[in-house]
Amino acid sequence: MSAFGAAETTPLPFPVRILHDRTADRLEIVADVSPAEIDDLTVEAGATRVQIAIDRDDERDACVLSPLTSIPLRRAFGGDRSAVYNNGVLTISLETTGRRTR
Repeated sequence: MSAFGAAETTPLPFPVRILHDRTADRLEIVADVSPAEIDDLTVEAGATRVQIAIDRDDERDACVLSPLTSIPLRRAFGGDRSAVYNNGVLTISLETTGRRTR
C-alpha cells in the first residue's frame, strides 16, 4: 500500500489522509471534519475528482482531490464508491481503474 498526500502540494482546510491500495484498486480518503455535522457535509465524486465541502454558518471550506494528485498516473475513480461519517471523521472509499487513453 502506498500513501499520497494532496496536502503536500495544496493547503487543505482540514486534515486529510489519503491511502491508495494498489492490490485492491481502492483509494481511501479520511478527513477530520470535526465539529461538522453530517448535514454540513457535501461529497461529490466523479471519474476525475472528489470534492469535500463543509458549510458552517456563512463559511464554506472545500478541497478537491484528483487521481493525478492522489494516485499514480493513468488511474481514474471507478463506480464503486462509499462515504461514511462517524464522530467527526469522514471516510471515503473509491475504486480506482485504468484511465482511458485516446
